Amino acid sequence: MTPRPPDLPDAPTAPGRAQQAETHLLALIRDHALPPGTPLPSEGQLSAQLGISRGMIREAYRALAARGVVSVANGRAPRVAAPHPDPLTAVLEHALLGQPASAAQVLEIRRALELQVAALAATHRTGAQAAALRRSVSAMRQAGPGTDAFIEHDLHFHTLLAGATGNPLHGVLVGALHALLARSIRGGLPHYADPAHFGALIAVHDRLAQAVETGDAEAATERMREHFALAELAVSLAGTVAPAGQPAP
Repeated sequence: MTPRPPDLPDAPTAPGRAQQAETHLLALIRDHALPPGTPLPSEGQLSAQLGISRGMIREAYRALAARGVVSVANGRAPRVAAPHPDPLTAVLEHALLGQPASAAQVLEIRRALELQVAALAATHRTGAQAAALRRSVSAMRQAGPGTDAFIEHDLHFHTLLAGATGNPLHGVLVGALHALLARSIRGGLPHYADPAHFGALIAVHDRLAQAVETGDAEAATERMREHFALAELAVSLAGTVAPAGQPAP
């Protein structure tokens, strides 16, 4: 008697086919180390290659776009997206819905991350990046204490610093944490209304920018420690980090 061939696996469901396309695209980006901006296969090309309908391919691209992995636009081929903090920020926002983190807790994470950022920036920064840090400090000084512009320039300084490390993941992580801290630090703005406190804050940013510019990683790390010592004074007034759209307690 001729043995019965093994049963073929069931055809994947529609969601399974979309997931298959997602997995294929993620592997393509990872295995070939595709940099941001690299065009990816069109819906038609991927449909023919994988034997999956164009509708499922489109769904896969939309899912990856929502995760910040690819960018899609009408009339253009899908492309590898640049690392961006928004998806991570959204995850952190969701995590904070039921259990808000204190501003001090956010600061603890920033400290652990940004001490290394300072050292790496001093090692890898370009001349243009060092000049941008200097301009950012000047913008903070001109904005003055107690303003939204001051917060924006302060956070921009740290974003520039992370970008100078040469590691895009530092920018993603620092950016995500800044988005959380920006709301809580508003409560500490009165602290910087004192000219002495504001002057000390500007001075430590200036010394940090100088250490990065001269390539002194040890000094940059020490200046960052001084920065966080000052920040703790303001953060102590900031309460907790509330989810977006909700006031901090």
